[in-house]
Amino acid sequence: MRYIPVIILLLITVLARGFVRGTDEAPAVPALTPFEIEQMPAPGIADTSCNRITGNVQALEGLFGEFARLERGEKQLPVAILQLGDSHVQAGFFPNRVRSRLQMLFGDAGRGLIAPLRLSGTNEPPDYAIASSGKWTTSRCTQVSPDEMPGVTGMALSGNGRTAEFTITAKDSPFDRLRAFHHREAPLLKAPDSLTDDILCPLGDTEESTMIPLRETVTSVTLRSATTDTAYARQVYYGFSLENGNRGILFHSMGINGNTFTAMNRNPQIVRQAVPLQPELIILSLGTNDSYGRNFDEAAVGAQVEKLIGLLKEYFPLCPLLLTTPMECWSRVRVKGRYVRKPNPNAERVRDQIVQAAGRHGLPVWDFYAVAGGDGAMERWYRAGLAGADRIHLSHDGYRLQGDLLCDALVKAYNGYKELHGTTGTVAGDLQLKKIGTRTAATDAAEKK
Repeated sequence: MRYIPVIILLLITVLARGFVRGTDEAPAVPALTPFEIEQMPAPGIADTSCNRITGNVQALEGLFGEFARLERGEKQLPVAILQLGDSHVQAGFFPNRVRSRLQMLFGDAGRGLIAPLRLSGTNEPPDYAIASSGKWTTSRCTQVSPDEMPGVTGMALSGNGRTAEFTITAKDSPFDRLRAFHHREAPLLKAPDSLTDDILCPLGDTEESTMIPLRETVTSVTLRSATTDTAYARQVYYGFSLENGNRGILFHSMGINGNTFTAMNRNPQIVRQAVPLQPELIILSLGTNDSYGRNFDEAAVGAQVEKLIGLLKEYFPLCPLLLTTPMECWSRVRVKGRYVRKPNPNAERVRDQIVQAAGRHGLPVWDFYAVAGGDGAMERWYRAGLAGADRIHLSHDGYRLQGDLLCDALVKAYNGYKELHGTTGTVAGDLQLKKIGTRTAATDAAEKK
């Protein structure tokens, strides 16, 4: 029974997008113009010689085929990508960079998944806002016993007022439809009558998600619900997907501070609720938080990686999964009665578990641990202004660079696919990383002087 919603969604994919703009109205894919990673304050900050997708790159051929159809103007539906992660993703700078770069190349299909993070009392990406006049309590996937089970965004907002209201604003990402994610017994959220038809088409809806089409393209909308039916009075909401009906890339990202492989496995409903997003690539960006703790157990972390891969394969058997590794991070240790920061040796061990899991399951992997510079990378990034003082999180520029590097690796792999299959021309947007340079023994020696 659990697979019935999945099967229905697969059968009605095209119908569910029935109000996608027709071929005549769909904008042409923009010209693929070159763009470069911005000049960084330190040479050789990243090892660009190994910045590529490794492992089973062939697993991405289905995705690259869709990229090619977008590039040729043959595909009218969006290509959806879903990134699952932790605080590195929650802040938004890393996934937003990947989103903007890919949309520059293949077209903009919308902002994608957003979460009411600020309403929950934590940081939120700067490119959207969700406001509400109601009072809400928060549950997160990192809690062992949350009041409400978190949803697709890794969190849940719960209220008990007579009405629920959310004002959603995305000034740089106009949208003409939203998908609301909610508890199966939540009151239905509706847009103002001036923006909606009297009868809504339920195709593509599930018990935990509802598509809300709008009559016009907007950058802000207020959704309201009234608790009038006791059978649907549980005000629990998870987030929204903002879409515009254009062909191109629809990049969804879910990140929660402190998130781990264990937390994701403890909340399989997060993965289940992502099914309506219909991703054609899932990027798994976890591992930093798994490297901490007095009782760190490398084998236990490896088991959690295995379990999450299995969970994702269960719900997305045809969707390729790209594993990424976290870069080096530091931890606070007590030395002679005081705390000091030192490199966390467990970070590389987690990285090894992720790479090994990719090999066992035949998955592609982007090894950011190596790309960032391996051992000693965090201190170099900090000195270059690319990492925070905690030596765990990156600065805004650091996350943008990380996004550039991941996008560059994807574009390289895509161009390799095109050459292999005889498709003429490579993507002109292949990032030019020469400004950053490649780490060498000479640059390492220079930094030690």
